[in-house]
Amino acid sequence: MKNEILKVIKESVDSLAFSGIPTEAEFEVSVPKRKEFGDFSTNTALVIGSMTGENPREVAKRIVAAIEKRQFTFIERLDIAGPGFINFFVNKTLFESELREILRLGGQYGASREGSGQKVIVEFVSANPTGYLHFGHARNAVVGDSVCRILSFCGYEVTREFYVNDAGRQMDMLGESVYSALARLSGLAREIPEDGYHGEYISELAEEIRESEECPQVPGDEPEAVEFCREFAYSKLLEEIKTDLLDLRVDFDNWYSERTEIHGRGPEKGKIGETLASLEDIDAVEEKEEARWFKASLYGDGKDWVIIKKDGAPTYFLSDIAYHVDKYSRGFSWIINVWGADHHSHVSRLKSSIKALGLDESSLQVLLMQFVRLVRDGVEVPMSKRTGDFVTLREVLREVGCDATRFFLLMRSSDSHLDFDLSLAKKESSENPVYYVQYANARISSLLRNSAEAGVSASEEHLGLLSYDEERNIVKILLRFPEVVHSAAESLSPHKVVYYLQELAAGFHFYYNRTRILDSGDADTASARLYLARCVQVVIENGLGLLGINAPRSM
Repeated sequence: MKNEILKVIKESVDSLAFSGIPTEAEFEVSVPKRKEFGDFSTNTALVIGSMTGENPREVAKRIVAAIEKRQFTFIERLDIAGPGFINFFVNKTLFESELREILRLGGQYGASREGSGQKVIVEFVSANPTGYLHFGHARNAVVGDSVCRILSFCGYEVTREFYVNDAGRQMDMLGESVYSALARLSGLAREIPEDGYHGEYISELAEEIRESEECPQVPGDEPEAVEFCREFAYSKLLEEIKTDLLDLRVDFDNWYSERTEIHGRGPEKGKIGETLASLEDIDAVEEKEEARWFKASLYGDGKDWVIIKKDGAPTYFLSDIAYHVDKYSRGFSWIINVWGADHHSHVSRLKSSIKALGLDESSLQVLLMQFVRLVRDGVEVPMSKRTGDFVTLREVLREVGCDATRFFLLMRSSDSHLDFDLSLAKKESSENPVYYVQYANARISSLLRNSAEAGVSASEEHLGLLSYDEERNIVKILLRFPEVVHSAAESLSPHKVVYYLQELAAGFHFYYNRTRILDSGDADTASARLYLARCVQVVIENGLGLLGINAPRSM
């Protein structure tokens, strides 16, 4: 609805041909808190007045006259308030027709085709397969998945991709760690390397290997045994990662293996070799200090970076350049990465490499996830990986469930730190925000189940009887849903949907507690109120679906 009002405003302003108004001038349309200021209000006249030097109230009079001249049927009347705000009072019949549209569209209400024909790849989580997913990975997973759901709802062709970092030293250290644990089980005095992995799961993996029919001889051919331990642990841990993510309702279209897809037999082979050659062809590489450096400073970054180390091995940065070149080659028009905040410095250098290779760096967008602090009874729960003293994702899922986990992790903007309160997440009361939203849905389902006994059915025929301020307020919230979805997709901000659902649930609970819906004493009024409640349910279920959260119909 706001967009319709804004369209009317812009068309009217254009018809008045104000001088000195840039085409990109932004006007705000808001919903006033006080009903005497109308259904919608705009600061357009104040913005124009500040640019032209004219009196804003005089500007407002001209805009109002231009709008009234065009006789928009959905506008009941216009007022000018204060220094020049224009207040819109919307015709009641428009609200009624919009409610009908909600039920007509059902699960597609709020959806759009704005992304039609655009291929998007969202790469997220991408945890090293060297251990179980700890809870620190959960925010990345939930935000990435919700972004995919929202973009798909807006018509984009979305590919979810997990980049498996299965090459390099961290994988070697996994093999060394498991082999050392296996050697100890075989009676050898062998310590896990200091920079290896020390969690209890390492010993569990070694125990599984010892009990398997393929267990290597220990002592024996150590390099071969280490390789076996590495591959066994890698395969096992990757499957555990997939299982945990599915339990979180996160499913990937593609698991992209670094060593299979990127690496060949050395830095001159495979996609790494192709990328290195391309950088050298444009003179973007120089040799110094016995290594090869990408001259990132020539392409917008603050300094240059090593891409081939002294020992001839490629750096992770070169692998990442090759990986992103491959994304572009697959025809994606929008490339989205969901990374941890500790990758902040990597964004600029990656974009500089894309620019150097003649690709459109503006197509790459990186969401940086700030850290999650896990709290229980007001005390922070430590999360660490290499020592093994960490809280796993599956532990939290078992304790609070998937719905609460996802909702709580989406309650703040990704660039804000987040406290995850385990105690609050388990409460079955209005204090728990996910319970509060889901309970609104369950309440409506209860109304619908009881409606037959009360002799009431939801009908659009009597929507004109919805006259309470609370009802009008709920309708205005409902009509904002498509705008919220659009904004969430445009800014990659699932938390906007969370805020919206909390507002809608609060509006409905307030209405429910103050209003007789089924036993209003008037069957026609009850029918209209039930219809409104059904519209609320449609929007709650659509919104929760975008967040990957269930909408239970009984609680």
